[in-house]
Amino acid sequence: MDDPWGQPTGRLAQYLVPITIDPQAYGVHPQAHFVGADLVGVDRNRRIVEETLHLKELSVARRRRLVLRSLLPKGGSIPASVCSLVDMRRWSGAYFHWFLDALPRLIAADDHSARSGEPTRVIVPASLRPWQEESLALLGVEAERRLPHLPPRRGGLEVRHLIAGVAHRWQRQGLAPFDAISPWAIRQLAQRFAEAVPIHSAGATPKRLFLSRRGASNRAVVNEDAVMEILEPHGFVALRCERLSLVEQISIFRDASHIVAPHGGALTNLIHARGGHLLELFQSNHGVRPEFFQLASINGVAYRFLLCSNVSGGNDIRVDVDRLKEWLGMTL
Repeated sequence: MDDPWGQPTGRLAQYLVPITIDPQAYGVHPQAHFVGADLVGVDRNRRIVEETLHLKELSVARRRRLVLRSLLPKGGSIPASVCSLVDMRRWSGAYFHWFLDALPRLIAADDHSARSGEPTRVIVPASLRPWQEESLALLGVEAERRLPHLPPRRGGLEVRHLIAGVAHRWQRQGLAPFDAISPWAIRQLAQRFAEAVPIHSAGATPKRLFLSRRGASNRAVVNEDAVMEILEPHGFVALRCERLSLVEQISIFRDASHIVAPHGGALTNLIHARGGHLLELFQSNHGVRPEFFQLASINGVAYRFLLCSNVSGGNDIRVDVDRLKEWLGMTL
């Protein structure tokens, strides 16, 4: 990472040295139970299936209560292998966490299906947002494989096999920070989306992007008009990703050469990037976060960041247009 302005690197500092991530195997637990509203796994030996906690630490007392609950008469059963995209963090409704924490579990589910010859059912949120519906369809999880999430009663939901992986990050072992992203998992997901979304003809999508948060509750750029006065002559287009279909977002990010964006969920689409340049805009008071630096690094995107002043009394930001011009001079 090149930081021409000598800014504090915050949590990025952990990622500026080589790190390793342990192999991310998944578990196949026969005759297991999903217990409680958040579907914690309990295996047939009455042990918590750690991968179903997804970075959530539970007290000894709470673990004991969940195990004891699994001893009650079961509240239902599914005679099939099952993978859950619902978890204790209740993150699945957020764009970033859906793609980075939930969907990578499908890699384990599909690998198990290929090895066993048995289709794996997938528990999904009871109410799917359009981009969740679209992502599942693109990844081949059709309606007949889905199980809408209903909190199981009494002793939980018994399944033939519980398939559980650690999503994109490993929290308890290895030298990597707790939120390190697996390059292997990201490339697996990106490849599957790429196979599902055809490549558009040259020139069909904008190549230089400003990801607007106009109208958002925080991290909007208050001087966006001034920013666009500088960017537009260089061919930049302002986009609001929440107004685009997932297929449109995949196509646009796959072909983008330059991206300027406040820190936010839209940058999750860097999963699909293939080279280029990114300038990520942070609130000075929020600090520098590593999520999208990692995605950029995995996909060969040249990364720089800019700390922006917070607007008094709020969480919006003001971009230093002189530094924006400097970035353009370095990358165009």
